[in-house]
Amino acid sequence: MKYMNIKDLLDGKVNNISIDEEFTIPKEVYANTDIKDLAKVKVKGNLTYPDVDDLLLEVDCSSIMKLNDSVSLKPVSYSFPFKISENVTEFLEKDKFSLDIISILWENIVLEIPIRYSEVNNYDKYKGDGWRVISEDEKEINTNNPFKDLLNKIEKE
Repeated sequence: MKYMNIKDLLDGKVNNISIDEEFTIPKEVYANTDIKDLAKVKVKGNLTYPDVDDLLLEVDCSSIMKLNDSVSLKPVSYSFPFKISENVTEFLEKDKFSLDIISILWENIVLEIPIRYSEVNNYDKYKGDGWRVISEDEKEINTNNPFKDLLNKIEKE
């Protein structure tokens, strides 16, 4: 894991630590997730230590994750920016004067993983005998629902 040395900040020698760096999240961290690959995470911002109970990290981050397209199942790139603005005291290794930045980044990246993501615009080739994939827009205007009468009857009861 990547730890940031923050001894000078904790000792009061500096007011903040400026961060402009790229961090690599080890593959073992995301091995059991929907993420197939994760590019280096770009991090830019500041780490401040205003008092003993607060270690504030305020950074802008961005990266690209490879996921399987939820329609075509082909690998696609999903670019995502995110911000971190939180107290990260729990990630502080006081005896070592270091901060576990990888764990902080991972906790925030997990929140960015989309439930579904697709780059498919043309659904025509995704069909079979008696079924086809439709877009959200088509779903709204599709009135050819074989269960429409049954649904209306249930709604009246």
